[in-house]
Amino acid sequence: MQLKRLYIHNYKSFYDTTIELGKFNIVVGENNSGKSNLIDVLEFISIVQLKGYEQAILEKDGYEKIFNYNYNDSEPIIIEIVVVETPFVAKRRFTFNADIQTISTAHYYVYDNNERLLEISAFRRNKILEIEKYKKFKCEIESLELDLYTAFKLAHLNMNLIFSLLSKTYAFNTQTIRNESQKKATKELQKDGVNLGKNLFELRQKSPNDFEIISNSMITTVNEIDGIDVQETFGNYLIGFKETNKIIGMDMVSDGTINLLATMTALHQTEGLLNVLIAFDEPERHLHLKAVNYLLEAFRSNEKQILITTHSTEILKHANIEEIIFVYRDSDGDTQAIRADEIPNLEKKMESLGYERPMTLDELIGCRIVGDFE
Repeated sequence: MQLKRLYIHNYKSFYDTTIELGKFNIVVGENNSGKSNLIDVLEFISIVQLKGYEQAILEKDGYEKIFNYNYNDSEPIIIEIVVVETPFVAKRRFTFNADIQTISTAHYYVYDNNERLLEISAFRRNKILEIEKYKKFKCEIESLELDLYTAFKLAHLNMNLIFSLLSKTYAFNTQTIRNESQKKATKELQKDGVNLGKNLFELRQKSPNDFEIISNSMITTVNEIDGIDVQETFGNYLIGFKETNKIIGMDMVSDGTINLLATMTALHQTEGLLNVLIAFDEPERHLHLKAVNYLLEAFRSNEKQILITTHSTEILKHANIEEIIFVYRDSDGDTQAIRADEIPNLEKKMESLGYERPMTLDELIGCRIVGDFE
């Protein structure tokens, strides 16, 4: 299952914005272009579906913190997601305003060679969910001419799962991890990585193969490190890095090493298996070129859909054109987005700038490749 399209209207810096997504997505933009707001939207959607609108707005510090202040606050916020799991397409729209009067709509389609075979519609006003056409849908499953795989999936539909999108977002703080990751905490890896020690300990206990993959990633990318270890001592969870005949602690390794360890750990979580998408805010921070390349390949090969935000020239230099999404501010100051492979003659323009050398976003903007799409 993948998130294929995200429509955001009146949420923070977004206004009438459509973002098309693929399996691996590199969101590139200048500072204050709205990259972090995209991460915020994904987080907001997950909170809504797990805890409801009221709690989601509360966790974002109130409605006044999330609506686009360039416009009248009486205009509703609209977020629409399109999720695809071939041959199924599910679309859900969230609409709400300052009074938290909410309407959710959802549409579920089944296609065969681009022909729509059936449709289920549902809507919710506040907390009342009504599903239309569901009985008709149930009756017609057997009469549809579907292959066995599709028919089986239709017969075992979970409506709540189909109409949901759960994502996990990370923005690791290496200083917080260095100072506090040993403390007793929850098992699920937190957004800032504060409980990395506890999470790694649980991972080693329950999924030693994944722990070994994480350890090997450190051996491959960090000089002189021969693996990692984590021990529980009086309720604390101590991460150690094996180096020749000794083990060194978090205070003896670089920020880049900590960031890489946290990111690789996030990619191998056994909890949260229903998460469709994993999003990272600037995961390349503090990393050298070898580690950046390793991380890009890890993102590409992961079974989950991945989205990262960056303004790193190194990431851009080693990204594939079809992976890049540019975000920018339009003439009204609103965040918009365009896929790199939708920009006419982009590859030729990149070659003319010297695509094989590091480039700054200023160069791309100066050549009107990024930032002037209107």
